[in-house]
Amino acid sequence: MMARIGLLGRIMLLLLGALSVLVIVTVSIDRWQIAHRPFPWNSSFPRLDQAAHIMTLLREADPALRPAILKAVSGEALRAKIADQPPPEAELIREPRLEARLRRLTGETNDRISAFTSTAMLHRGVDAADVADRDRRRPIGSLSTATYRLPDGRILVISAIERHRSLMPWLLGLPLSLWVAILGVAVAGLVLVGARHELTPLRRLTEAVSRFDGRVTEPAIPTQGAPEIRHLARAVQVMQERIVGLMAERSLLIGAISHDLKTYLTRLRLRAEGVAEPERRERLIEDLDAMTALIDTSLGFARGTAVGVERAAVDLADLVAVEVAEQAAQGIAIRLTGEDVQDAVTVGDAVALRRVVANLIENAVKFSRSTVAVAVSRTGTVCHVVVEDDGPGIPDAERAAVFSPFYRVERSRSRQTGGTGLGLAIARQIAEAHGGSVVAEAGSLGGARLVVTLPALA
Repeated sequence: MMARIGLLGRIMLLLLGALSVLVIVTVSIDRWQIAHRPFPWNSSFPRLDQAAHIMTLLREADPALRPAILKAVSGEALRAKIADQPPPEAELIREPRLEARLRRLTGETNDRISAFTSTAMLHRGVDAADVADRDRRRPIGSLSTATYRLPDGRILVISAIERHRSLMPWLLGLPLSLWVAILGVAVAGLVLVGARHELTPLRRLTEAVSRFDGRVTEPAIPTQGAPEIRHLARAVQVMQERIVGLMAERSLLIGAISHDLKTYLTRLRLRAEGVAEPERRERLIEDLDAMTALIDTSLGFARGTAVGVERAAVDLADLVAVEVAEQAAQGIAIRLTGEDVQDAVTVGDAVALRRVVANLIENAVKFSRSTVAVAVSRTGTVCHVVVEDDGPGIPDAERAAVFSPFYRVERSRSRQTGGTGLGLAIARQIAEAHGGSVVAEAGSLGGARLVVTLPALA
């Protein structure tokens, strides 16, 4: 059954299940708390009964003891004081039903007792106008203020203190809202774990596709998770097998073409060496050597095997320094900066990366007028190798096109220079295989500026 539910459906089920757990737990806690909440008073009118006892006590007590009694009976629920005049009734609502109960409790039969409620203490759903409804038997609100005229004519005023009552119940000393928040965090964690579990096959599939280089099929990807992910995994597996097969066929085809072409080129060279005229023989041999070099370079680019499978840490500063030294040994005016950079290290194929540097430096040497400058640096998580020359440079409109195979800037980089038009294309191919890039920019020396960017070793 679960195997037929899609990824979206699984996530929705996780969310619905988590919300259901949250609701059930919250309701259960609320009901448990209500069931176990003790009622601290034996009477339904605790404040009213207490007010009646205070009235009786002060009526019968010695006037000299009244201050001590008032201090003793005042607390969190009621506050008592003796005044010369009753409090103003502007914000109070006369409640005769409360007065009747106070008279019964104190034994008073005259009008010495008054009782009031207030709008803040009205019972839920009761209107203040209901105070005139004589058919109503229960009070319309809780006791707010009660007055009692003592035998000496002074007024006892008892005021009920309205305590703040939270709308949310409490549990173990904490409001239920906090417990709901804690449960929400727990539920969010549950959803995160569930979603992570469901997306694990997709993450593994992504890693397998990232590792695939077209040479060897990745190990079988586990067909787990939602139907969509399983179908995608099978499709990717089939696609990888097709790509590997096509690459193998291409390699066989390129190998056959290379073998046949070199066979004919060898025959032509042998025949050219038999030409009696020295000048014609040298030109023929030179053309055949150039054709052989072009074919080798083109086949190497077509194979896409510039980067080896085995990779290791490569110190770009040392690699560039070696290549610059070789050029300088041939009398080339070339300078290097950054050869002492210690952390310009990347992971890759040292032979292929040296080919990148060699191609760029040879390209700069070929078209420079007098100077070639090479720099190595590291910025953050990337390494840079910059090669500049003081030649004619590359026009803005052609800086992207020069990396295309066999492309040349006609006015300055023609076939007369001896290039095959594949040096920059191969350099970019190798750099991109290492997760980097090669771009052409305007140089500070007036010529071309080629920048290689590679990920640095952490």
